[in-house]
Amino acid sequence: MNNKSIKKKNVLLTGAAKGIGKEIFKTLAKNYNLLVLDKNKVELLETVNELKITYPYCAIYPYVCDISNSQEVEKVINCICKDAMTPDILVNNAGYGGPFNLLTAVSDQEWEDVIFTNLKGVFNLCRAILPFMQQKQWGRIINIASIQGIFGAPLSSTYVASKHGVIGYTKAISAEWAQFGITCNAICPGYVNTNMGAQNDKIDNHMQKIINRTPAKRLAQPIEIALLVKYLISDDSGFINGSIITIDGGISADIGIT
Repeated sequence: MNNKSIKKKNVLLTGAAKGIGKEIFKTLAKNYNLLVLDKNKVELLETVNELKITYPYCAIYPYVCDISNSQEVEKVINCICKDAMTPDILVNNAGYGGPFNLLTAVSDQEWEDVIFTNLKGVFNLCRAILPFMQQKQWGRIINIASIQGIFGAPLSSTYVASKHGVIGYTKAISAEWAQFGITCNAICPGYVNTNMGAQNDKIDNHMQKIINRTPAKRLAQPIEIALLVKYLISDDSGFINGSIITIDGGISADIGIT
């Protein structure tokens, strides 16, 4: 069969403007139609324009959306449906770390900002898109969680809670929707070489502390996360379902007493 005759699948990617999301965007651009969401319009359009120069023949559809807001998500999904581009694949990448605080110093607003983006955002998108996948009897959902969804971390209780929730939600979706040909998996990065991953502006010498703590003695590069996403959304990964995959240079394998 001529490859040009194969219809490309539609990927909806959140948090697409920068960091890991931007790298996933770049990695998938040649082989998929991309529905890219971000709440920062300026950064999103900058990334879209950059990618269109690199990949001029790729189908890219940008949408500005705060995924923590159910009404905004519903509005965007309606626009996507009008464009006849219902998603085959959902990559829930958008996330917010929040400030570093003791649990007793966490405000209601901080709790809501982190939980609503990291966990409610996943719920909003999955609830909206799973029916389309069910109709097609095929779908892939990738949730970008964190090793802090498996372990605890001081000064990050809200973020830890949100990512534990994403992992539990991933397992529930995988159990509930596999009968419709839909898989759901979570990727748990350790520390990644992005502004959100190595926050020297918030913690003195943070990057070096991370490197010292990581057996591989480096941070992950965003492309390493993106390539794992690319595999997990492929037909080759069809029996991987409900898996929680760490990509952390060995942090989770080392209790670090020595």
